[in-house]
Amino acid sequence: MTGQEGTLSHLTPGLINLLLPVLIWVVLGRLRSPVVALWCLGSLLGAGSLLLDGIGGSLPDWVSFPVSNLLAFSGLLLTVQALRLDRRVPWRLRWLAAACLGYLLVHELLRQGLGHAPLRLGFVALTNLVLMVQVAGWAWRIARRQQSRGALAIAVAYLLLAAGVVLLLLELVLAGGGLPPRLGELARRINSAGVLADLAGDVGFLGLALERSVRSWEKAAASEARLEASLRLGNQVAHLERQRSLGLMAGSLAHELNQPLTAILASAQAVRRRAASGRLDSAQSLELVDKIVFNTRRISGITERIRGFIRPSGLDSAPVDLEAITREMLELMQPDLRRHGVRVTFPAGGEPVLVQGDAIQLSQVVLNALRNAIEAVQLVPDRSLQIEIARSATEAVFCLRDSGPGLDPTLADQVGTPYFTTKEQGLGLGLSISTAILRHHQGSLSLRNAEGGGACVDIRLPLLAGGGS
Repeated sequence: MTGQEGTLSHLTPGLINLLLPVLIWVVLGRLRSPVVALWCLGSLLGAGSLLLDGIGGSLPDWVSFPVSNLLAFSGLLLTVQALRLDRRVPWRLRWLAAACLGYLLVHELLRQGLGHAPLRLGFVALTNLVLMVQVAGWAWRIARRQQSRGALAIAVAYLLLAAGVVLLLLELVLAGGGLPPRLGELARRINSAGVLADLAGDVGFLGLALERSVRSWEKAAASEARLEASLRLGNQVAHLERQRSLGLMAGSLAHELNQPLTAILASAQAVRRRAASGRLDSAQSLELVDKIVFNTRRISGITERIRGFIRPSGLDSAPVDLEAITREMLELMQPDLRRHGVRVTFPAGGEPVLVQGDAIQLSQVVLNALRNAIEAVQLVPDRSLQIEIARSATEAVFCLRDSGPGLDPTLADQVGTPYFTTKEQGLGLGLSISTAILRHHQGSLSLRNAEGGGACVDIRLPLLAGGGS
């Protein structure tokens, strides 16, 4: 073998160990993780130590011995730090710096001050052994906690390497203060084992990171699937709740429809009587026909509003005027408001208050708030509701205050949780459905007792750009 080939063969382990941390950084660098950065830096320092060992004969002793050993020690130290940081118990940086400086001073004292090669070799082996056991121990903790085969590979590789260093220390002890005759052969074997351990450790670390990425992806996919299932179920329950609401209002709606139908019948009968008596002129005919048209359109508007509200639909995201849907729900609830003698104060707004979302679902939220408020004020003689829609720089705020008895402080924490209700006929789903709908719209719902009595419902939604100033 020529000198050039021999040098290349000595450099090969270092070059191989240099490529793996570079590959790990290329694959995992986008994670911007300090754990990955520390591991890769530690592996690079270890590879640098191997490269210096490979060309040690052509370098001065003050470079090949101190620098090479310091690189190996620092690399192991950073490897331990990476695993400790992964478990959120890292060493302080000044401790790491002090350890490296102390290691270099002791090494040089044994090399130049005392000139005791066996003692220096024992010191290097012992410090490396401590760090190897640390790497194996922390990797084992991660493997047990996370069921990671990658972390287990790191632990096994460094335990085997530590066992080789133990054999080296035993040889030094048995040599009685001198260098053992088989030291060179044993050192070469340990060096080869070290190369394999570094490779196995890097591969194990890459496997650990990829396992975590797969788990994170699986959790994200499962969470998204649960969210979609919850939204579908929420839509179905909300649809059933809307049907139930309309069932409760059926009598009132019949009364509301009865008024325009009665007016139409009266107008038609008037036309018939006057036509039969010959007293129907064109002006009277047009007036009565206009009344019939007006009341027919009124019926059409009522039925269209009811049909649009009860119709099941998917999420249709579009600009929604919060004030407009509130007025629509007030019109829908007018029969109940009149029947229970509830006064509503809702000042006319200026510019539209626009939010992004599904008009039907947001109407369900407003309707549920109105229905709860109407039921609350039935317990007091003064029955009134105050509605205010305001806007901030980023939010639209719907505030509904009732004159009822307010919230029971002992039950306040449970209000809004699924299936909790204080009503005899209630399902305990209204507020939880409203909360889920608003959460899907990046909004929120809160209940509180108002100053001076009564309760307030605050609904907050992101204000659409251009939705008022």
